[in-house]
Amino acid sequence: MTRRSERIGRSGEYLTCSVLARESDTVTVMPHTSHADVIFEWKHKLYRCQVKTVTHIENRKKNWRFDLRKGITTTGRHYNKDQIDIIAMVNLEYQTICFKAFSDCQTTQITIKDEIMKSTNSIQSFKDAMKSLTMTDI
Repeated sequence: MTRRSERIGRSGEYLTCSVLARESDTVTVMPHTSHADVIFEWKHKLYRCQVKTVTHIENRKKNWRFDLRKGITTTGRHYNKDQIDIIAMVNLEYQTICFKAFSDCQTTQITIKDEIMKSTNSIQSFKDAMKSLTMTDI
């Protein structure tokens, strides 16, 4: 991973922490070797968040594509359900985050239309994802 890629990833993690800190008293960036990038508390329970960050749009389709697999140099590139609870898809251009419960992610890539990414309310997206996640916990 290049230094530029590391900075982009770290920027996405810190932006995610900033949004999570508005809703949680406990938010921690995890070491690089961890499965999760961020750990946070929600309603007295700890959750694991994987952050995926993009900086450029697909030229042809005007969509933002997020690869939900582990890094390209990692063997076994898929996350297991016992490693991640929620995915944060960060767009650095718009400074927005689309959150999704990991259990709702059935593919290795998610594509989000530009107008949706641009107008996303990151806090509301987080609350919606947590509602979906906690409904599956019941």
